[in-house]
Amino acid sequence: MNQIDLSSADSPTKVDEFAQLNVGSYFNFITMGRKGNRVTANTDEWRAKLTEIQAIHMKRNNIPMIFGIDSVHGATYVDGSVLFPQSINTAATFNPVLAQGLGKYMARDTKAAGIPWMFGPTLDVTRHKHWPRVYETFGEDPTVVADMGKVVIEHIQQEGIAACFKHFISYSDPTSGLDQGSSELSSYEILNYFMPPFKAAVEADVWSGMGTFIALNKEPLAANELMHKGLLRGDLGFKGLMVTDFEEIHLLMSKHHVVKTTLEAMELSMNTTSYDISMVPYDDSFIRNGKQLVAQNRLPEARLRESAIRIMKLKLKLNLFDVPVPGADVVSQLGDEASQLAALALAQESMVLLKNQDNVLPLTPEKAASIFLTGSSADSIGLMCGGWSLLWQGTSLSQVFPLGATVRKAMETTLGGPEKFSYYHGFDTDGQLVNNDGKAGDLEAAKALAAKAEYTVVVLGERAYAEFKGNDDKQPLPPGFLTYVQALKSTGTKIILVLVEGRPRLLNGMAELAHAIIFAGLPCEFGGQAIVDVLLGKVNPSGKMAMTYPKTGTSINLATPYYKRTTSYCVKDGATFDCPAEWQFGDGLSYTSFTYSNVSISTTSLTYSATESNGYTISVTVQNTGLIHGQETVLLFGTPPATRVTAETKLLKRYTKLSLAAGEAKVVTFSLSHQDLGYYSNDIGNGLKKDAPSGTYTFFVKHDTDCTATSNPLCMALNWDNPTQASFSPTSTSNAVASVDNPAAASTPSSPVPVSPVPVSPVPVSPVPVSLIVGLASGVGCALVLMGIAYMVRRKKQQRRRGGPPSVIDDDVVVMESKEQRHDVVLVGGV
Repeated sequence: MNQIDLSSADSPTKVDEFAQLNVGSYFNFITMGRKGNRVTANTDEWRAKLTEIQAIHMKRNNIPMIFGIDSVHGATYVDGSVLFPQSINTAATFNPVLAQGLGKYMARDTKAAGIPWMFGPTLDVTRHKHWPRVYETFGEDPTVVADMGKVVIEHIQQEGIAACFKHFISYSDPTSGLDQGSSELSSYEILNYFMPPFKAAVEADVWSGMGTFIALNKEPLAANELMHKGLLRGDLGFKGLMVTDFEEIHLLMSKHHVVKTTLEAMELSMNTTSYDISMVPYDDSFIRNGKQLVAQNRLPEARLRESAIRIMKLKLKLNLFDVPVPGADVVSQLGDEASQLAALALAQESMVLLKNQDNVLPLTPEKAASIFLTGSSADSIGLMCGGWSLLWQGTSLSQVFPLGATVRKAMETTLGGPEKFSYYHGFDTDGQLVNNDGKAGDLEAAKALAAKAEYTVVVLGERAYAEFKGNDDKQPLPPGFLTYVQALKSTGTKIILVLVEGRPRLLNGMAELAHAIIFAGLPCEFGGQAIVDVLLGKVNPSGKMAMTYPKTGTSINLATPYYKRTTSYCVKDGATFDCPAEWQFGDGLSYTSFTYSNVSISTTSLTYSATESNGYTISVTVQNTGLIHGQETVLLFGTPPATRVTAETKLLKRYTKLSLAAGEAKVVTFSLSHQDLGYYSNDIGNGLKKDAPSGTYTFFVKHDTDCTATSNPLCMALNWDNPTQASFSPTSTSNAVASVDNPAAASTPSSPVPVSPVPVSPVPVSPVPVSLIVGLASGVGCALVLMGIAYMVRRKKQQRRRGGPPSVIDDDVVVMESKEQRHDVVLVGGV
């Protein structure tokens, strides 16, 4: 099916032209410029536009179009929707409960605009830290990405709209570090690091997915039969709809140069992949090329029929025949208190305290009397949100965000007025000195304010960007940042750094100048309040780094994830390389303290049995030994025998988040099996299987535990015997819920308003033995027929009124009956 950018359907006449061509899908945002303090369309404007388009399509062929949009961390392009923190912040919470709210409210607000299909969540696993889309991911651990993605998908689809995983597969590890750069990966890496989140999505019954326009191992994904048919449709068993990324098929010609024409590009892609919709996105070339290819017997009708069935299934599942523009019932809920509280809770829990020398934080009321606030991101909501926030590339403005507050405004509100602290803008995102009026700044003026304050809070970070627009930014932060912080430090003030970043930018010594450091990521609209809450001690920080933060910009340091690292080295192909890190995966402090003790494993030896569970448990007691309530994420890692060629230095196996009162202790018990010893070892396309060779497997709690030391009490060994080297089938991809002595303690007290599942009511389905005749349609244009002489879908209410047969969807057939008459469903353009 041909998908068109909304900008190309800018009039009823143009929409009617597309409808006559049987274009079946549109996407993207309403272009409107700026209207006062608004840069995005509101629900009235969205619903009016989509109602107009649907009316034209239904009049022409009685088949609704399906509209899709990038809702990345909220309903990105819907004015008044609550924008949540970016996904990298969700990952830092290590709390899937909070991801429920993200999925629910993002979907609800997208639906309120009349949009039934959202392109998300992003299931790419972060690798290269220069990649400009790091902030769109749930971090660098496959289990965390899988867990968060699965929860978000489930809560999106409980709202009755379609989730769409992206980007299948390997998009996040460009060799160059640049967006849209090609990747080079072994089968082991693909299966064990990049595939698990997509496996979890399929297990969550995700309704659609999106590919990627890069090349993997020199073969473009737009023509990669092994990945699409072998892995996705074969090994993973995905039965949902697949859409290309932007111009992906055309890029076979213009970027990858594997074909010479768009006709050849479509022929290659459609014959090697399982794509159903092409995001063309500006013309009807997909339709025209499709007709020609079928007429020349270069594209089998059966291949198009497969896609048409998947497309029609999704339209029926979304109930678009009955309600072409859904969501009228939730318009009034847009931006409600429940969604605001959910976004605030996620932002608060995503704050990562990375340094707290001399317990300078929190800034108690006595300390708060002497604060100087400054920095490029201290007075901007837009910079806290990053890309995909109201606008594709985001914005540095604050006034266009109807909700939330900047750090400066939140501090004024919390402390009781602007006179309670001093403020100076200081510098912009390019490191240039700027005063409070946006004009050239004065470093001496900033130093004078710092000299009068015991504590200087410097909120700094990146400009807003999205996708390839972030390629050109250098990995180190601009030199002016360091110069400014050094100058303030020279006055004797204590520096508190707050890093507002979508990816780890090199600090070049700034970390050493600071007494305290908070990694805030991109917390968006409610990030200002969350940062102030942590600074002033109203919230005890509990976030942990969901990715490694490199200290140097060597290629291997930027590209190596935590599971191929030791404390200061990267491991690749059996060799070690110097890879200093500012912070490791799992780093994160609290205003209280926790101790781990009584670590035990239920057995120290286990022999594989094909008929038994091969189960074992690992327990640990965690106690809050400080003076205040706190939350602690308990991380359990495993390390395979060093003799295994592909062995990780450590890999997260389980995690859970505890809530502990001062002095309270709880026992956490993780249940594991041979599945946690194994790795995916199959040839792609031959069915998933795991191997777990015999040897000693090490488990430990806490990310910084060193099990090479003698008798470390936090380490456990399991001697595993697999005498026949038997392979086994994998089970579901998930972080099994840990057992806690008080189960209620495993949930988070700062969780948002409870998220209640909303039942989805798709069109009733029942199998029917119908033979479809696929052929050429007569009439103008000689469009291809999806189901020539097909029965047409009758809407549910028409079924009840007329007593006709039910609508049908099964694996082989879609039976349709129109309101007035039976007619052909156009293949290449339509459905």
